[in-house]
Amino acid sequence: MSSWQLLKIEQKLEAIREAYPKCTGTAATIARKLFELHGHKVSRNAVIGYYARHGEKLKDIPLRGPHAGAAVKKPLMRAPRQPKPKDNPVMVAEVVKFMEAPKPVSFDDVYRPNPKNLSLLDLEWNDCRYAVSGEKEHTLFCGNTTDRDSSYCPYHHKLCHGPGTKSERLVDHLIRKVA
Repeated sequence: MSSWQLLKIEQKLEAIREAYPKCTGTAATIARKLFELHGHKVSRNAVIGYYARHGEKLKDIPLRGPHAGAAVKKPLMRAPRQPKPKDNPVMVAEVVKFMEAPKPVSFDDVYRPNPKNLSLLDLEWNDCRYAVSGEKEHTLFCGNTTDRDSSYCPYHHKLCHGPGTKSERLVDHLIRKVA
């Protein structure tokens, strides 16, 4: 009834060899059999670790189970993908009606305010939270009045969110055309 930690590597391997024929060969059953035969309380992961580190000495008694030896069989590189066979493409012609392109978005329609340079503690609930200068605790914010649903004044809102994608810019134009 000696401790598993005090055994030398060869003694541990011999104990595994002795327990192997008396069980199903999975790491969990080997661990249980080691406890029954020798009183060594061993985890299934410890058994897996010995197989991983001393596989050449235990190759005549391989582990069994759904994942046994999976790490050894795993390829180091992924196999190249095979291109999917393409079906015969069917040509479909669509009539496209060209629309008048919307005007590009610019900042000309939004007034650039002078920042009030307020600290975070000085900001009110409807003040712009766009950082204009400073670092960490010395950061100063714009502080101009915001729109109702925004944390930024109109100028900084447009600056942060940009003009949008082409489809987003076309929405207003399409709505006007449909109406």
